[in-house]
Amino acid sequence: MFKGHPKGLFVLFFTEMWERFGFYTVLSIFVLYLQENFHWDAATVGNIYGLFIAATFFLPLFGGMVSDRLLGYGRTILLGITISCIGYALLAVHTTAPALLFTALIVIAIGNGLFKPNTYIIVGNLYAGSDGSLKDAAFNIFYMGINLGAFLAPIAASSTKNFMMEHFHYTLAHAYNAAFGVASFGLFIGIIIFLAFKKHYKFADYRSKEKEKENTEVVLTKAQEKERITALLIIFAIIIFFWMTYYQNGYTMTLFAKNYTVKTVSGFTYLLFDPLSLLSILALILFLPFIFKSKESIKSRIISGLVTLAAVIVLFVVLNFLPLQNDISPESFQSFNPLFILFLTPIIIAFFAWLNKKSKEPSSPGKIGLGMFITALAFTIMLFASLGLPSAANAATSSFSRVSPYWLISSYFVITVAELFLSPMGISFVYKVAPPRMKGSMMGGWFAGQAVGSYLAGFIGRFYVSWELWQFFFLLIMTSIISAFLIRLFLKKLKAASAS
Repeated sequence: MFKGHPKGLFVLFFTEMWERFGFYTVLSIFVLYLQENFHWDAATVGNIYGLFIAATFFLPLFGGMVSDRLLGYGRTILLGITISCIGYALLAVHTTAPALLFTALIVIAIGNGLFKPNTYIIVGNLYAGSDGSLKDAAFNIFYMGINLGAFLAPIAASSTKNFMMEHFHYTLAHAYNAAFGVASFGLFIGIIIFLAFKKHYKFADYRSKEKEKENTEVVLTKAQEKERITALLIIFAIIIFFWMTYYQNGYTMTLFAKNYTVKTVSGFTYLLFDPLSLLSILALILFLPFIFKSKESIKSRIISGLVTLAAVIVLFVVLNFLPLQNDISPESFQSFNPLFILFLTPIIIAFFAWLNKKSKEPSSPGKIGLGMFITALAFTIMLFASLGLPSAANAATSSFSRVSPYWLISSYFVITVAELFLSPMGISFVYKVAPPRMKGSMMGGWFAGQAVGSYLAGFIGRFYVSWELWQFFFLLIMTSIISAFLIRLFLKKLKAASAS
């Protein structure tokens, strides 16, 4: 899977991993922190959550313009990650004053806006002249870095919270602040990696106008530019509905975990929630496949075998020492999406490579359309899980049986498949189709679509409170299906733009 990829990809992989570690450490406990520290109701928290996520993904539109016209990609990345690091440090300061909270969120959003679009551009530049399939694979690998950070984030947040409460007798709100400090430290590590290994990606840190002087950049006609921009705007509009559903994981699905899912589980199930066990499962996912690869060296296969054996032993020991019933926390569910991405990415890459050899691989827009249909399946699971449960407005005063955590876990698994069909493929499509002189701005446009979707995630959250649960999840199913049909409607136009 990693063969033939430049070292610069892995520098950016780990830089992005630590930046996303910080972001998702905050996001995994953000809603819970707002309720615990400020005692705001679900509707208020939903609005703040939606606006914050929207800002973090809308500002990359301006971050792309800054890099395209002023600073270039590398310097804009460094400025952005440094500003975000400061923002997370501000969140770590305990306060009951909303002003400091909102200041920290604004700083984080600005930093994210500068950082987010530009790492993708350098990744794409690493593969200038490569075929589209290899570039798709590169973005999938890069996406693994994002989700490795996202996988470790809730583990770090939960472990920090528990450690500070048990050993230093912090209140729950103060313990959340400590977890925000860990997020800031993660970004500091990302800064060090980005600076220390600059030589591996420096050759790809260029803008189109710099290549035009060397006559190595393709120059498009005005008609071709217009066709490509129109295609991208169609994609940006349609993916709004995916992100609207996807970002329910930090809001309504977290509330579902808190209010409707069982609070204790058996020892076997708890292996999926225990930090040490999760890391062992991650080791199995990453190293087990190398044992069976004949192309790997004997040394590599032996090391992989030893790591796999150690992971199995750890899981066996942990399982035997766990009590019959174990408490789980709502934020722990957010580890599943990135864990499944790490597990499924090699499978998805291999699947598309197999289709490519048979000349049957779908186009990037086609993959996005399939991803929307799969999203509908994910929330169909949640619809069935919610049948018979009281509405969120009546849950506190109603008697009902809490549901198995496997409903949420199954939904996370399916939406992860959808995400892998949609997000890295969409980013790859934007890089390939965007006019060379506007790559940063167009990548920012992708995140602007994500911003609108994330804001709507918070906005439609009010229906989660006022409607029956199954009605809310049915709404998400229908918006996903409609989006898939819209992709199908414009598919020829989107394919034509990428071929022009």
